[in-house]
Formats: sequence, C-alpha cells, structure tokens
Amino acid sequence: MSLRSKVQKSVDIAFDKLKDLAVTASFDTKLVSDFDFTTGQIVKTDQTYSTIGFLGSLRTYEGGIPVTTTTLTIRNDSTKDFNRYSEVTIDSVKYGCNIISKDQFIVVLSLAGV
Repeated sequence: MSLRSKVQKSVDIAFDKLKDLAVTASFDTKLVSDFDFTTGQIVKTDQTYSTIGFLGSLRTYEGGIPVTTTTLTIRNDSTKDFNRYSEVTIDSVKYGCNIISKDQFIVVLSLAGV
C-alpha cells in the first residue's frame, strides 16, 4: 500500500469517527458560461456541492489585537475546484469562504459572515 493510500485511509477514518461533530456544508456558485446575444443576457449555471466538514477557530494577533478566524475543514474532492466557490451555507447561515490551505486530502477554508 502506497503512502498516499495510507494517508487517504487515515483521513477517511478520522472523518468517519468524528461524524457526530460534523456540519453539513453546501457550496454555491454561479458559473458564467456564455452570452446570449438574442436576449442580451449572460448565461449562468448554478453549481452546488454538499459535503460534511468540521468547524474550528484560529486565534492570531495582528498588531497586538486578537483576531479569531472561523475555519471549515472538509475532505478534498479532486473533481471540485474549490477556488470557484465563494459562498458556503452551514445550518441555514451563509458565509463567504476563502481557501487557507489545500492538499490532496483536505481543504481548510476561512469563513466570514455575509
């Protein structure tokens, strides 16, 4: 078994064991695919993606002032481009999201109220 397979299996086991602490996150984005010259409208496609993840918080200091950042950790789905998603909904609350870190196994996003 390769090292990548072992790490992926460990990530899967960790997500399965912590399922009781997980939240459901629904990512939404609108992709512009075309322009319809007959109607003068931009053609957009809604894309949504739902997964489970874990909320956390990072505490840092900027200029001596404490700053708390809420994070969402999810499994990386190689078929999804998380750079396209700018909004995530958790428990009916919408947040803006930005990628803090990403590897082959997990993605960590910072959340901000919308």
